[in-house]
Amino acid sequence: MDPSDFQHFGRLNDPDSCAAIKGVCGDEMEFYLVFRNDCIHDVRFYTDGCEYTGICGETAAKLAAGRHIDDAMGVSAAMIRKEIPGLPEDHIHCSILAAMTLMKALADYLYRKSIT
Repeated sequence: MDPSDFQHFGRLNDPDSCAAIKGVCGDEMEFYLVFRNDCIHDVRFYTDGCEYTGICGETAAKLAAGRHIDDAMGVSAAMIRKEIPGLPEDHIHCSILAAMTLMKALADYLYRKSIT
């Protein structure tokens, strides 16, 4: 996996929310979100995983970018898989990891917003 192939690859120093999950395969994924008026203004992901984990992370980031939080919560593993024709069956778990990590970052934003 070459990170320069991905527009949304990298970490953010001061995001509004973030999340990290280690998948069943051992790959780790992180999501970082910046919001403006409850819309995702910037989204970044980071992974140390395989090429397909990176592709799924980038796809999840693209699907979430610019969306209102309510719409971004609709980004699912199935939606990610639909955007990646030819994702091998033995890497479907990568789409689940990307969707779960994004959802956890969205939940972190909602939690932080509720306590301020």
